[in-house]
Amino acid sequence: MTPFYWGSLAFVSALTLQLTDRRHWLTGHLFLLAIIGILLSAYKEFSAQASPAWQFMLVGAKVLAYTLLPVVILIVAISFVRYSYRLIRKEGWALHYSLLAIVGVILLLMLVLSGLNFWLWQVRRVWQLLGLALLLTAYFAFSFIAYLVACVTTRMGRRRQIDHIIVLGAGLMPNGQPTRTLAFRLQAAAKYYHAQRSRYHQPITIVVSGGQGDDEVMAESTAMRRYLVATGIPRDAIQEENRSTSTIENLKFSHALLVRTDPFYRAVIVTSGYHVLRANIFARQLHLNLTGIGARTPLYYLPFAMFREYLALIVMYRWSNLAMVLLLTAGYVLALVRLV
Repeated sequence: MTPFYWGSLAFVSALTLQLTDRRHWLTGHLFLLAIIGILLSAYKEFSAQASPAWQFMLVGAKVLAYTLLPVVILIVAISFVRYSYRLIRKEGWALHYSLLAIVGVILLLMLVLSGLNFWLWQVRRVWQLLGLALLLTAYFAFSFIAYLVACVTTRMGRRRQIDHIIVLGAGLMPNGQPTRTLAFRLQAAAKYYHAQRSRYHQPITIVVSGGQGDDEVMAESTAMRRYLVATGIPRDAIQEENRSTSTIENLKFSHALLVRTDPFYRAVIVTSGYHVLRANIFARQLHLNLTGIGARTPLYYLPFAMFREYLALIVMYRWSNLAMVLLLTAGYVLALVRLV
């Protein structure tokens, strides 16, 4: 079967998921597979009918791509290390801020090992191990791009009239003020509140969701309520959910709060743009009729936030990812055995 067939099948599957329930990471994988399949099909069709001059240019493009691959990996690795260094200088030391630097160092080690093996060692087993490392790196790069695609697709869809807005907490500063990330969420919630009130002229409740952490001077919900009141949201339009300590608890406890007085409530989740996909997935898994609205994220913080969110998705789907890693490794080993 041709790449076009598989690409078309992936596209139809992605479109079906998107139209039935857009709260899936799988949608991003399928759309990405569809793009790759269709592009491969177009490339094969073009190369089969291309003139000798075009054939020569295609070969040159392949050589250029293979030559540039180490350069691209080097640039990405250095960028990861530099970004982590700048983030730690700005925010202070924390192990999770160094995650991108760790990935960058691993990529640099792969390049150094390749160079040493090319110029000095010439050990075939090293090339084989590097080939496996490159294959697994490609898999995780593919799934990260699928996350970026799903971040877009999960937020697509027609806006509907709602009765409630659930705002997810995101930490407080030492003085009890919302962090910049949380402030952006609250601003987005206030904007959506006013838009709904202006359009439908119906009362709306904002549920601020977040408990008190060990290093916080008050519950996040209290700080969130104060912030919204200061922006002009009426106090009686705000409800506090002050027990939750995670996204899934935000949704569970907010649902329990709302369903007591409004069993058939219509609500949306307001969270950061990078977090909408995982919040949507949790809502789907809890069988809640909720979809997310994305708020801005401070630009300096965005790369780290997206990478951390991607890692959280990897952990959430750890068994399927482990199965894929084992499958790719087994396939690679079998291919080496056949070549030998």
